[in-house]
Amino acid sequence: CNPFTNGHRYLIETAARQVNQLYLFVVREDRSVFPFDVRFRLVREGVQDLDNVIVLDSSDYIVSGATFPTYFLKQDDPVARIQMELDVTLFGSRIAPFFGITRRFVGTEPNCPLTGGYNEAMKRILPLLGIEVVEIERKVASSGVISASLVREMLGQQEFSRLGDYVPKTTLEYLLSEEAEPIRKQLQMKTGVTT
Repeated sequence: CNPFTNGHRYLIETAARQVNQLYLFVVREDRSVFPFDVRFRLVREGVQDLDNVIVLDSSDYIVSGATFPTYFLKQDDPVARIQMELDVTLFGSRIAPFFGITRRFVGTEPNCPLTGGYNEAMKRILPLLGIEVVEIERKVASSGVISASLVREMLGQQEFSRLGDYVPKTTLEYLLSEEAEPIRKQLQMKTGVTT
């Protein structure tokens, strides 16, 4: 949710319709352009109308620097594979039983081989631990798959008029706010756009 998009919202709505209670874990690590407190807030605001969704901080135990550090380097190598298996096994053997989780929902991942590999690790390991993995096809906008990286690119290119197709109103309000100006400037520097 770097930042929270309509794609995330679609995944959450789809999953929430299939269960009585949906736990939504937001990655705690502060290694992205949107700080954790902002990402957490945008997720909470973006799902506040979904009564059966509980938004939680993933802490140090789900996709964290402690269990899966190569995730943040976006390296898809043998070390990353071992770390993703550790992360998935920890979730399946400790976290899921604590919360009574019997299904884990994920979106399809056509763009990032590392995240796609993580989905495959979940499909391989979690059923052995009694957890069904449900993969939901990603939401598509008029110009393609909705992704947070595309939203960041649009912000960097100052293509603000297109954002409404990709993010919920609560995220859009934040992205265009004075509070988000440092993030917009950081993204503009990455793309070489100057104001």
